[in-house]
Amino acid sequence: MNSKTLNKFFGGLRSVAFPSVCACCGYSTAGSGHHICEWCRLQRFETPGRMFNEILPEFILHRFSVWAFDKGGLLQGLLHGLKYHHLKDVGLEMGAHLGEKYLNSSKLMGELQIEEKEPLLVPVPLHKKKKRKRGYNQARVLANGISERTGWPVAAEKTVIRVKNTKTQTGLTSSERQDNLDGAFRCLYPVDFGKHIPVLVDDVFTTGATTFELAGVLNATSENKAVILTVASA
Repeated sequence: MNSKTLNKFFGGLRSVAFPSVCACCGYSTAGSGHHICEWCRLQRFETPGRMFNEILPEFILHRFSVWAFDKGGLLQGLLHGLKYHHLKDVGLEMGAHLGEKYLNSSKLMGELQIEEKEPLLVPVPLHKKKKRKRGYNQARVLANGISERTGWPVAAEKTVIRVKNTKTQTGLTSSERQDNLDGAFRCLYPVDFGKHIPVLVDDVFTTGATTFELAGVLNATSENKAVILTVASA
């Protein structure tokens, strides 16, 4: 039996023992190549309602999230699985879906195209201790998914680093969040942001403290406004 036949045989066994099912509803996704079924991607989660009416820092062009965060719900479970349980394939798929929805947002894409510069995806970096513990940066997984759908490049691993091992932002006031993040990021190998629009990528947008701090650091080197893309908006 040749290797191609063996791969097909074992692939068949895996499909019987571990059928392809949606990570949300358990419905079969066999043959689609997806980990989240079409219905769940398009219908299960709510869309955020306040993105277009927010007052953002002057160095932010706009922000976009594909879903509203559901505390204690399935979306939070998916994002938790991406962060702590190596669900990278689900992360790539969520990133691709985010990229597709953003490309279809004509108003925002119109603003982006006015700039006439190439978008550069910049995953919000993890501190090295957290990255060592998790094994990877979930924001970079999402950025890679966005890149697959949009064709935009992803900034090199150490373009921007997190030099401050910040504590979790959960439960902190706005001022405490800002104090926690002051001086957290540094451009280690700055790219020419004069030629690029930095598109910051993270999993959840809450108060914006993290992405605003990172955008401010990048803006200081180029004066270009940044775009923020996240899977969810809390």
